[in-house]
Amino acid sequence: MEIKENDNLYIIAPLSPKLNEYETNRIIEEISKESRSVALDLNYVQDCTIDFIEKLKELCRTKKIGIFNISSDIFVLFNIMKMDKFANIFVSQLDFEENSRQIINRCFQVV
Repeated sequence: MEIKENDNLYIIAPLSPKLNEYETNRIIEEISKESRSVALDLNYVQDCTIDFIEKLKELCRTKKIGIFNISSDIFVLFNIMKMDKFANIFVSQLDFEENSRQIINRCFQVV
């Protein structure tokens, strides 16, 4: 796990291609200790377990978390699980730093 930090941002980049229960617990523990704005850089991650998504949802209820550089497979899971309602999803680190251009899944219906 790689950690990048400055005055008001704390970015965690898991280096494992799959986020299993062990990796998830390490990430959640690291995020829980931090008081600054926290983001997950999922650039190296290609797969994740349901445990990761559920624990991230629980943590997002108490803490504001940003997620960026998401692979297409994980992005589909995030859309199905409605993660945009819990965490802030961005395309790149620059978007997170500027807190702009957030990805939101709009579920429009024709009436």
